[in-house]
Amino acid sequence: MGTTLTALALVEGRAFVGHIGDSRAYLIREGQIRQITEDHSWVAEQVRSGSMTQEEAERSPYRNIITRCIGTQPDVEPELFAVETEPLDTWLLCSDGLTGHVTDDELLQIVNEQSPSEACRQLVELACARGGSDNVTVLIVRVTGLLPYSA
Repeated sequence: MGTTLTALALVEGRAFVGHIGDSRAYLIREGQIRQITEDHSWVAEQVRSGSMTQEEAERSPYRNIITRCIGTQPDVEPELFAVETEPLDTWLLCSDGLTGHVTDDELLQIVNEQSPSEACRQLVELACARGGSDNVTVLIVRVTGLLPYSA
């Protein structure tokens, strides 16, 4: 057994993301949602290589096979990167139990219309109502302002 990890650290106008597996980080800015991480899964790799369409991937019996995770090998290479962040950005971190049942458009609508805690509750409830075939984990961080750097 292995597990996935998507982590976020906000430091001085930057968002540092660490990622292993098929949990995701999304950035919501100016009414748009953008998936920041790429899934470390067999079907996602097939889509990126052009061997499979996104529609085929969504129906594939292999969609839950992850190619990178924590716990199955002594070492794993995480994906690490930084993204400039701005006031009013919203970060959504979630497990594939959410994204397997809720579309990006629905994520955007609920996050934009609710407080972070209420959006988390509604998203988990929606995913569970649609089958909840995996664990459903959601974290929402809304950037309300940035403090200037001081040495």
